[in-house]
Amino acid sequence: MVTPLQPKQFFRGVWIGDGELSIHPLLRWFAPSQRLHMTSEPIWLSDRIWVVKDRFEFSSGRVVERKMFAELTAPDHIHVTADDMPLGADILLHESGFRFTPYYAIVGHRGFTVRVRCLDENTIDRDGFIYDLVMMYLCGFPVAKMRIGPVRRHVSDPSHFR
Repeated sequence: MVTPLQPKQFFRGVWIGDGELSIHPLLRWFAPSQRLHMTSEPIWLSDRIWVVKDRFEFSSGRVVERKMFAELTAPDHIHVTADDMPLGADILLHESGFRFTPYYAIVGHRGFTVRVRCLDENTIDRDGFIYDLVMMYLCGFPVAKMRIGPVRRHVSDPSHFR
């Protein structure tokens, strides 16, 4: 099986998955929990640098698109920045998945924009599917949890899988 320790082979194709954004119970009056559909497409620019086009479609009808820039800085280490992740993060690769170093993400909802701290862990099962868990915090208080998985790799156009 190709693992994240082989980034050029692993981060290829279009990754597609469904999940849920769960809001902390004390905040559900402001933002309800909802289902989501995610597609992620890497575009390799060189052997070490690529752009990732992510698209999140929420059950509310909201769509979030972003570009993440990635650079392989060591065999088991990727540095990333994104539109909503201005300070960036590092991705640490291992045999059973990968995790991001803690990062800040800019989140907008109902005209409000906040910066949340994220802890992001991705595990891979025996069949090569990814399970992503992102825990989000505001001033140290847990505000949301996003689970996506199984995330599958496809080699054709992601619009065929909606």
